[in-house]
Amino acid sequence: MKIIGIHPSGRSIVIESQGTMYRYETSIGKGQESTLSRAKFSARYESFTATEKRQGMDVGSWKWREVYK
Repeated sequence: MKIIGIHPSGRSIVIESQGTMYRYETSIGKGQESTLSRAKFSARYESFTATEKRQGMDVGSWKWREVYK
């Protein structure tokens, strides 16, 4: 299963479940977490640089879609 997150700014996140882990990839980095909610949180946090966050670019609601292989 894959989950795609899209931010109003155009940034996107891909989260894929692999066994008991959730691997995520953003435009800036990638990582893994043990739960889907942690993966979403970490990916959202890593999607913007500190400068972009100070400018308020990270404000907005992510839209999530589930994609099946």
